[in-house]
Amino acid sequence: MSDMNDLKLQGRIVRDAVLKTKANNKQVAFFTLAVNQTKKNADGTYYDEANYFPCSAFVNSDKFASYLKKGQPLILEGYLKQVTKETGSDENGKRLFDSRTYICTSKIHLIFTGKKDEAANNEKLPEIQENFILENDASSEDVFLGDETETEIF
Repeated sequence: MSDMNDLKLQGRIVRDAVLKTKANNKQVAFFTLAVNQTKKNADGTYYDEANYFPCSAFVNSDKFASYLKKGQPLILEGYLKQVTKETGSDENGKRLFDSRTYICTSKIHLIFTGKKDEAANNEKLPEIQENFILENDASSEDVFLGDETETEIF
């Protein structure tokens, strides 16, 4: 029996995605997603608290990648992946580990608000009939920030 590892987030991209081509010639987009969580103060007033999540996704077209810009609202579907590396040992010989959790993206749904984006150089919004959902093959390799050099972009 498989346990459940399913994630859905809705938010906005913090800054333009950084595209990198991997050794297997696949393009990967790295970006940070800001997700607001509404909370209540002791006095009963509500406020939004922003959470920032580093994300990565295989991008199968330059056209789709061009929409991963600062402020773009989207819904992200995926799962969590934990990577643990041994970092050495302490003075008592106890082994030390560094464990990080990453968001692996399986689908991205772009949300178009109808507002004109000046940064897009007056580019027309896509027709509603066109498919603007990026869906990665479940059998493909995981996409996550696997080394320190890639985490610097966040």
